[in-house]
Parts: sequence; structure tokens; C-alpha cells
Amino acid sequence: MNNGDHVVLRAMANLWRGAESVGGRLTLTDQHLSFRAHALNLQTAPLDIPVGQIVGTRKYRNMGFVPNGLAVLTRDGVEYRFVVRKRDRWIERLAELTS
Repeated sequence: MNNGDHVVLRAMANLWRGAESVGGRLTLTDQHLSFRAHALNLQTAPLDIPVGQIVGTRKYRNMGFVPNGLAVLTRDGVEYRFVVRKRDRWIERLAELTS
């Protein structure tokens, strides 16, 4: 994330990295979707996805039944799975930025 980015949304979230649900903060700016893990997680590497690399989003049910999953698909075929409240708002904002 760059200092010139304009923050659109920010929330506490989890990012699935293998079997670990990494807790942290998800931030959407006009240029990036970024995730920063809490220091207490095993996997703490930051994630920065340029908005221009995002080709789609979809909803999923976390743990098979909790309707709070947000999947983000990138141009290179990677799908990142987040757990975040108000996922519809995230999907709407991402659609606005990627259209």
C-alpha cells in the first residue's frame, strides 16, 4: 500500500493461508487490496493485491455454513479467501474499482 492511496474500506478480517485462518486488518484503497496480519499469527507476511489484478469476487460460506466469506480472484488465477463482516459492501466497492 502506498501513502498516496485513498482508503475506501477497512475492517478486521481473517485470511485463509492453508489451514490457518490468519487474523488481521483488511484495507481496500483505490489502488490495492491489502491484508496485514496481527503479530501473534504464525504467518505474518503482508498481502498487497493491485486493484488492476482483481478479476472477480464471490461469496462463500466460511466453515461450510457461516455466510461471511469473500473470495477474491486475480488475473494469475489465484483465489484469496477472506472472512469479513459486511462482505456485500466489500464486493460492491471492489466491483466499482475494477469495472
